Amino acid sequence: VIGFDMGGTSTDVSRYAGTYEHVFETTTAGVTIQAPQLDINTVAAGGGSCLQFLSGLFRVGPESSSAFPGPTCYRRGGPLSVTDANLHLGRILPGRFPHIFGENEDQPLDEDATKAAFETLTASINSSTPEGKMTPEE
Repeated sequence: VIGFDMGGTSTDVSRYAGTYEHVFETTTAGVTIQAPQLDINTVAAGGGSCLQFLSGLFRVGPESSSAFPGPTCYRRGGPLSVTDANLHLGRILPGRFPHIFGENEDQPLDEDATKAAFETLTASINSSTPEGKMTPEE
């Protein structure tokens, strides 16, 4: 069994193969901790990690869209985030989400705003790169 926990700014994974896997020493942010603990590894950015194109480079995080305003699809004017990418690529099924977004917290995820934001980002990327032929899905 693979454990997958995508939070706001990180994604953690673990494995269960009939028994819990333990480690007895880890180093986090340069600090070594010697104590028995489950073997959980942080492998990626989380759903709130902001997506940017700066100085010719794609960047994910470390800035976060936070819970408020949240990603663009939350309908509160937030920045493009990993959650928006997952929505735009069809990895999130908006019909399975409650209508709790927007000013009155009664609307669904905003697919149109997410699509428009990716189109704007793509146009910016295409105008600053010699190839200039990317699509929002790329």
